[in-house]
Amino acid sequence: MEIRYINNNNWQNFLLNQLGKYNVYSLFEQGDADYNCAMLSAENLKDTILGKYRSLVPLKSFFFPPSEKILPFNRKKPQIVVGVKACELAHLRILDAMFLGGEYKDPVYEEARKNTVIISADCTSAKDCCFCSIIEGTPYPTQGFDMNLRPIKNGFVIEILSENGKALVENNGSLFQNAVNDHLDESAKKRVEVNELVLKINKDFNFAKALDEDVKPPKTDLWKDVAKECVECGGCRFVCSTCYCFLIGEQKNFEKFRLWDACQFKGYARVAGGANPRPTKEKRYKNLYSCKFDYRRQNFGFYACTGCGRCIEVCPAEIDIRNVITKLSEAK
Repeated sequence: MEIRYINNNNWQNFLLNQLGKYNVYSLFEQGDADYNCAMLSAENLKDTILGKYRSLVPLKSFFFPPSEKILPFNRKKPQIVVGVKACELAHLRILDAMFLGGEYKDPVYEEARKNTVIISADCTSAKDCCFCSIIEGTPYPTQGFDMNLRPIKNGFVIEILSENGKALVENNGSLFQNAVNDHLDESAKKRVEVNELVLKINKDFNFAKALDEDVKPPKTDLWKDVAKECVECGGCRFVCSTCYCFLIGEQKNFEKFRLWDACQFKGYARVAGGANPRPTKEKRYKNLYSCKFDYRRQNFGFYACTGCGRCIEVCPAEIDIRNVITKLSEAK
């Protein structure tokens, strides 16, 4: 991994240099305490930020959008996504394993991944729903990016991991400098502080027993109790970047479209004749957690949850995944 430094003014110039060559998406403030991605232009460049933590909309939307034409599909202009956080890079491991890891690769997803440069950034704070540090993660990226930004006073330490990242730096070489020890020490201190903040936020949650084994529960009313609160809106599945279930629809001229689906919908598992292996909310909710913490672990080697907390934030019933797993751990 190569390390560089760039000051704030040169960073703005770097972004400006990419416009026209790429569709550049970066974070912008949404309300008082949230962020969302939007396309960057010369007009809104001064308003772009890296965000203290992840955006509201999941990263998967850039590679596996809510609705997309898959046959025939149109090749898109290369894009750069700026400000991606560690929890979302971990999400991409699951999506890549699903869409690219088998015998047959998904050509639409593969095209989007190949045409995207990811410039990630360390988190500098955490929301009350963030819990990456207690589920095999950290609030700063360690893999999966092309370039990573570690914010410090007046600029950024730049970590360059891929050939795409290296090419971007080389093509804008005059904007970058060598990082010095003071830069690295400052960014390392910030990483420790944010990680400690996440741990403090989550000090009352304990996943140990549930995650060390699996989420197949003993005799307990846990799933029934949680399911009573669930309104089956599907919001938690749609904001989760590791959910990849979809429907295929067809329109005129044999054009095929892919649409997001959710395993919490009653019709999700229904088959011909009306039979349904998971007819109740209780069974669908149990399957959701088994998929996240058992099935994906068996198939891919890691959990399909990275602690982004979006499902907690979006749930109208205020169901907190951390509470559910803690109760499961206690039941064991």
